[in-house]
Amino acid sequence: MINKRVLPLLPLILLSATAAFGSVNLRKPQEKVKLIFSVDQGFGNGIVVNDDKLAMKRIIDALQTLRKRYDVYLLLNPMVRDQAKLEDILNTIAARHMPFVLDVYSSDGETLGSSTPQNAPYDGAHGVTISLSNLRKYKAKYGKLLAGLRLMEVFSEDFTVRAIKTTNPEWKQPGMKIPTDDFFQPKIADEFIKFAKDNRMFVQFSDWHWSAFAAWDKPQIENEAEFASILRQYPGVVTVTYANNEPNEDSMKRIGNWWDSVDKFAADGAAGYGLSDQSWMRKNEMACPVSDIIEWAKSALGRGCKMIEFEPVWYFFKLPVGSFGVRNYVDDPAWLNRGMATSNMRALTKALMDYPGRG
Repeated sequence: MINKRVLPLLPLILLSATAAFGSVNLRKPQEKVKLIFSVDQGFGNGIVVNDDKLAMKRIIDALQTLRKRYDVYLLLNPMVRDQAKLEDILNTIAARHMPFVLDVYSSDGETLGSSTPQNAPYDGAHGVTISLSNLRKYKAKYGKLLAGLRLMEVFSEDFTVRAIKTTNPEWKQPGMKIPTDDFFQPKIADEFIKFAKDNRMFVQFSDWHWSAFAAWDKPQIENEAEFASILRQYPGVVTVTYANNEPNEDSMKRIGNWWDSVDKFAADGAAGYGLSDQSWMRKNEMACPVSDIIEWAKSALGRGCKMIEFEPVWYFFKLPVGSFGVRNYVDDPAWLNRGMATSNMRALTKALMDYPGRG
């Protein structure tokens, strides 16, 4: 507590400090931009299933340059059946003091989760990858390094499930579990966001399906209203990101107004809005020009966004394209360079480091 008798002397104290040590900056440090790199979504030939600690170390090494200017995080899906392998990779990440984010509620939890042998999501039909009790266990073990949670494509998967039940049953993948009710459950989102708030973590809520670009979808308008209500309960926790992987390359026409879908949530308590920058903006993700990735990233930075997430991992790092089936690539001589940065990653790193202004 400040002694009231000292208050009149504060200007003189500050003046003396300025004379002795130079200018005194009383402003809070400027928040750095968060860069999040997806490294495993639960694919059968992913880093976790293959317990590929070498590739993980190389990815972390490749990100060190960006860490000089940005807050950099790794993103993983925790739904793998063999939790010992997951912990092996998390221990490797923690040993290098790299913060990470877990995908806790996502379309991958249903598509890659409920229909693959290597995964065991907590509630695959609703895309819940991990129970709150297991999440608490990991938070207790890794502390601040478990820095955030992601809720991903909850709205677009809700739309997909509605279509499977009505107009497009062919969209259902073999073995995929379909919920009898809605995929988007506000209670699930609420529980994870509350967990993040209680544990001083951030949340990325990412999707490509928004009412701003799909006004015809009345249930989506209702979903967004419920989401806004949750944001108001936990202000400053969630950053809402537009994902530029709309089907049929529809995101390509959004480069000039993508933010219209997500900037409105700041008024409801969101920490801000940002971008999920994906080579899946093109039908063939490996043929996506890196100039597209860079242009989108710059559009987010230019608007003052504080969060940009990148995927898939094999576009930015030398790893096999994801497969639903389990495949071992670690013993394949063709992948001796696994985890090394691709030319796409090197170009992105240079563009982000050269971008004017502070990261």
